[in-house]
Amino acid sequence: MKIFAPALLALALAASPAIAAPEAPTTTTEAPRGDIVIANVNGLVCDFCAQSIRKLFGNEAAIADVAVDLDNGKVTLALKPGKAMDDAAIEKLIRRAGYSLVSIDRGAPK
Repeated sequence: MKIFAPALLALALAASPAIAAPEAPTTTTEAPRGDIVIANVNGLVCDFCAQSIRKLFGNEAAIADVAVDLDNGKVTLALKPGKAMDDAAIEKLIRRAGYSLVSIDRGAPK
């Protein structure tokens, strides 16, 4: 008796128990985050403005990430865990870049 390969495969699949996908881990480990600082800045109008701010703050040891919102004039600074940057240092860097600081908001990471 000759059995064709597709028929043999169908028989093997019907006879074998279903194979379950491996279970996903029940706990997730998230990288620790530092504080978030939002600086409201006057004068941010173009991509060059955003690039200069990102470069200036990106060179600071306490900064993990920099985001610039040109539409709302906000510079969001994500600090490295355990690091800090005081308001005077932030204002000094913004002035060095040629912009003026309106206010600084500090908040917990989201």
